[in-house]
Amino acid sequence: MSIITMPLEGATGGETGDSAEAFSAPTPVITAKESRQVLLTPEPFVSADEAAQFLCVKRRYLLELARRGIAGAYALGTGGKRKIWVFRLSELAVSVVRNETSIPKPAKPCTIGSGSPR
Repeated sequence: MSIITMPLEGATGGETGDSAEAFSAPTPVITAKESRQVLLTPEPFVSADEAAQFLCVKRRYLLELARRGIAGAYALGTGGKRKIWVFRLSELAVSVVRNETSIPKPAKPCTIGSGSPR
């Protein structure tokens, strides 16, 4: 970041006051390159309980969506049976808007009937 100084009378509209001296106050100037470098704080993760409350659904339904791959759900750990899920609310909201929240029903197994075909 560059710092440019200017006389106080320039900053106050030309009034010099009682002092005959010119006082220089530092004025920060942001370059175009620096303006593109915006520091963003990452969105915090929330628990399944908080995410379910945000979406107004039951925790169990949200966890089923997470297992099926809804955006915004992240599994912690490498456990085979149990995982801890954390969520980002903004990504969940986008998934809801895109209508990615329906759980498809599994296809019925194809059975072959007994007996002779007629």
